[in-house]
Amino acid sequence: MRPGKETLHSMIETFQHIPVLLDEVLEALQPRPGESYLDVTLGGAGHAMAIGRALVPGGRIVAFDRDPLAVRHAMPKLASLGLPCQVFETSFMHFDASLREAGCDDRRHGGGFDVILADFGLSSPQIDDPCRGFSFQSDGPLDMRMSQSGETAAAFLARTDETTLADILYEYGDIRTSRRLARLLCQRAARGALDTTGALAEVACTVLGHPKPGQTHPATRVFQAIRIAVNDEFGAIDAFLNAIPNWAKPGARLAIIAFHSGEDRRVKNAMKMWQKPCVCPPKIPYCICNKIPLGKPVHNKIRSAGAEEIIENSRSKSAKLRAFRFD
Repeated sequence: MRPGKETLHSMIETFQHIPVLLDEVLEALQPRPGESYLDVTLGGAGHAMAIGRALVPGGRIVAFDRDPLAVRHAMPKLASLGLPCQVFETSFMHFDASLREAGCDDRRHGGGFDVILADFGLSSPQIDDPCRGFSFQSDGPLDMRMSQSGETAAAFLARTDETTLADILYEYGDIRTSRRLARLLCQRAARGALDTTGALAEVACTVLGHPKPGQTHPATRVFQAIRIAVNDEFGAIDAFLNAIPNWAKPGARLAIIAFHSGEDRRVKNAMKMWQKPCVCPPKIPYCICNKIPLGKPVHNKIRSAGAEEIIENSRSKSAKLRAFRFD
């Protein structure tokens, strides 16, 4: 159910988010006046506002976010920059099709973008709002939908078989006792007793143990795994990485912030392939596949948050930044 107008307005007013690795992002992207900027994970527009200011005058912004609250919050802020701005309320999984349907030209047709950013993390308002169902800190409906439409996490668990769920818990959450946990979750869901975040956290603790001081809560990786599956986050990342070279102008800079090892592994492998795309057997003395390198990484090593940023924003601790410059 979507919130009413008064509730929606209140939620928009409180939609505040601290952009992670902002200095590192600006250093990697080097935005300049007159350039075009693509932000496929707009969120609270923290990164977009900082980058947008550097594009004045003459720049333009195109942004995506599947969360309607984030879009409604970001639009007035972006308008204050005085730059042409187009925002799509959809997952970045569909950015390629959305841009083409809107009549935008890709790199091959003289279009594309100079500066590109993807931040795969959740916004703080999504995590902190109990009604969104992303966290076990306060009890709420087991929702987890970034777009606030489609299948909820509760419905997902109710229809997913034990084997599939065990694989999700193991692959997305690195949970070794995934089969036992999946069995108990399916049993609870079948009884209709798994429709709140508190109920999910309780089952997780039953199998994984109860939280101990100074340690990560056992339910954290369970929530993470289910959230990734509900929103098809890895599928969206794969689609984005496959299509983004088509939208990078010569000299374009791309920055990607990942929080999960599965996210970062996909980014790392994609950039490695972009830099060295040759698939010829090692024994062949010269390349015959004719695959041309697309560019090279901006940094030799990934960037992560410093001690000061982690103190100010603990959620930045797991953030990892990789950047790439296209030829």
